[in-house]
Amino acid sequence: MREFIERLKTDRMLQIIIGVTILSLAIFFYLFRGILFPKKGPQLPCYKANLKIWAPFEEKLFSNFLSELSYYCIQVKIENKSLDEIDRELPISLLGTNRPDIVFLDDNLLKKYNQILATPTPIFVDTLIAYYNQDVLNFLNLEKPKTFDELKIFIQKLKNYPNFYPVGLGTKEIRNRKEIILSLYSLSENYKDKNMFSRNIKDALLKYLQFSDPQSEFYSYPSGSGDDLENFAKEKLALYLGFYKDKKEILKINPRMNFSIGYYPLNTFPPKSKIYTKLYYFAPLKTYNLEASQFFISWFYSFKILDFSNYFDLVPFLDSKDLPEEKRIIVDSAINFGEIFDFLNQNILLDNLDRLLESIKDETEFNRVIYEIQPLL
Repeated sequence: MREFIERLKTDRMLQIIIGVTILSLAIFFYLFRGILFPKKGPQLPCYKANLKIWAPFEEKLFSNFLSELSYYCIQVKIENKSLDEIDRELPISLLGTNRPDIVFLDDNLLKKYNQILATPTPIFVDTLIAYYNQDVLNFLNLEKPKTFDELKIFIQKLKNYPNFYPVGLGTKEIRNRKEIILSLYSLSENYKDKNMFSRNIKDALLKYLQFSDPQSEFYSYPSGSGDDLENFAKEKLALYLGFYKDKKEILKINPRMNFSIGYYPLNTFPPKSKIYTKLYYFAPLKTYNLEASQFFISWFYSFKILDFSNYFDLVPFLDSKDLPEEKRIIVDSAINFGEIFDFLNQNILLDNLDRLLESIKDETEFNRVIYEIQPLL
């Protein structure tokens, strides 16, 4: 060792070799320091949970968005069930081993099963909106109506065209007539007062029927005109009132139709209505997997909701500035004008609206139906 040190003092070549070796080792350790000496960062939570989710989405397509959950020791099984199936099967599942950990629900089901659910999170939203035949608006140089006077002008300019209807309203053939009638019901300032239900629902029904009354200045859709969505898709109707989900069916009937989406017109009418809004939730059941279920919902809402909603063409319940215009209309409508009518038993009311509509001109029969259903609301 002493000889090596003495040689190192005088041997120039040995000095260069030793220096290069030291420098190479220093560079090597610098480049690979993260691998050789990894930093200890915060560890991801590990839930060691198997979650079962009931939702109306195909298992394989839904699962494509969930691969990263393995980092959190969570395995997810998706069971594709419609809202009707969830409603029918959920009570039975509670008695056996097939109960889900998370369910996809709308407002009605959420209210119905509130006692067995932990805190739900609204994920998607839909509201009544207006679909316009844009070619007709362009041809006649018409603007989308924002007031009753503008709607009357809109109807007057269109109703004399043969085999063509300005607005789909006023008959039992209208697809979303019940939700539209409830929106008209909210035009009353005291619409939440159940003691005023009889008068307010009668006013709403009469407003609705004037669109099929030949004596009314709003007359635009005679009885027997057929399904309003199909008429709109076949370009026999200028204005269709529906939900965002209806877009898929319109385009299925007529993929080339040129339509635009606007705010539900009654939002801008004085007095302004509260429009029927549907919220869809992920809700965890009160089970032993509750912590993992709540984490899943939070994670999905934070990281996957935009990609998921784009893929399935749904409207996420998010800040509207991050959304395209037609989806922004839905969110803005829900926030500013939306009403889920949770102060009424919607199932009872919606099941009886057609009976009320049919009896509106027979005061005795109308009052009998009101007397029958009002205590149940």
